[in-house]
Amino acid sequence: MNTRNVLVSARVLAVALFGSLFLAACGGGSDSSPEPADTQTTQPGVGMVGLMFTDMPTDDYESIKLYFSEATLIGGDDSQQVLFSADTPREIDLLDLTNYSEPVWFGEVLAGTYSKIRLQLDDIVLTPKDGAAFPIEKLPANGKIDLLHPEGFDVLPGRELMIEIDVDANKAIKITDAGKSGKVNFRPVVRVNIYDTGLPDKLARIEGRVTGEPNITDSTFVLCSDSASDHCVDIATGEDTSYFDDVGLESGFGSLADGSEVVVIGQYASDFSIVNAFVVEIGGTAEQITGNVATEPADSQFLVLTINGEDYIVDLQPTTKFYDASGPITADMIALGDRVEVEGVVAPKVDPEDPNEQDVVRAALVFLEAYDEQLSGTIVATTLDATARSFDLATDAMGSVCVRVAEEASILLVNTTDSIVTAGLFDDLADDQAVDLFGMTANDACFDADEVIVDVTPPASE
Repeated sequence: MNTRNVLVSARVLAVALFGSLFLAACGGGSDSSPEPADTQTTQPGVGMVGLMFTDMPTDDYESIKLYFSEATLIGGDDSQQVLFSADTPREIDLLDLTNYSEPVWFGEVLAGTYSKIRLQLDDIVLTPKDGAAFPIEKLPANGKIDLLHPEGFDVLPGRELMIEIDVDANKAIKITDAGKSGKVNFRPVVRVNIYDTGLPDKLARIEGRVTGEPNITDSTFVLCSDSASDHCVDIATGEDTSYFDDVGLESGFGSLADGSEVVVIGQYASDFSIVNAFVVEIGGTAEQITGNVATEPADSQFLVLTINGEDYIVDLQPTTKFYDASGPITADMIALGDRVEVEGVVAPKVDPEDPNEQDVVRAALVFLEAYDEQLSGTIVATTLDATARSFDLATDAMGSVCVRVAEEASILLVNTTDSIVTAGLFDDLADDQAVDLFGMTANDACFDADEVIVDVTPPASE
């Protein structure tokens, strides 16, 4: 997967495009028809759990590789269920996960209520845009990260649960300015999203191969993922499904065959039993081009400029799909300066030796991303108002700023020393807490926060 980073840094209020999730084990080989994905069963007293990773975009690095060796679920009674434990750490490049999620483990878990997810992080290797790769020298708590879910979450017998680990590189990787050391530190800004009844308003992006002959009668096929080859999912298509071939031109269901490499973008059913496909890309050549719209969209084309100074003509097809965080949009909502991720195929050049021939990406889907502002400071406790969910923030650059925290805002309590992250509430906010806020400045000059990261690191002992 080739992901080119964008022109400007911004947090995305985006639809996460979930990749390669589990739902059933593939049955048979390429010469036999697989078992439908919805035939999966579990043993009594256990449920199925999938563990996924995702990230927000960053412009500072070519790659951010995390190496995990273990993941464990912990119950309120301290009972533990190891999800995976490996002698060789699992490598995850966060920049491959921008706007997407990648599964790292699937399997059966004892039914029960769990309140903590523990990860063992062995190493982080950064590759800057303009330098050589280097590891972060010291990880907090020797790489242990505890993600607390105070209310708990249930693994139910015979049911599926998906756990998404969102590691935000923009907020987790910090460069220390003191003494101009340039030292890079990692703080565990990691969110946990629990899905037990489908993925509302989420798109899924699944890379894999068609297993068995597609069912032309009901326009369905079974797709086995590349990253989790023992797991497959049923794909349903319809009249509104867009098909594209290996050069990015429009195609059709009839082009699918057993063994075809495909990318499916769609949406999971409420019980995870099936994915309804909006886009099917055939041929294994799809990639993502991310950047800023550099020309006024016109005549089904516009220019995208990436952070590396690369420019691409985006060639819109008659059945290209358009989405933002809220769902489907229309092409006329794309404007000059917008940040977009274009899913499609970079067309072969007529003359590969001609340096003046423009790169063209034939778009299967254009995703319009939104921007967030960042505001940092300390809370003035005397102004905390739980009813209005507001407070004043003392900042170095702007003085006192009024802040409103949205009802649905994510509040993370981050203890860097002990590497513990807790899902917090507005009532957890207090005087002199150092916070990072993400959101937008309103017309009345108050800051509307949709994410609050609170530093609850205990003071160093004397």
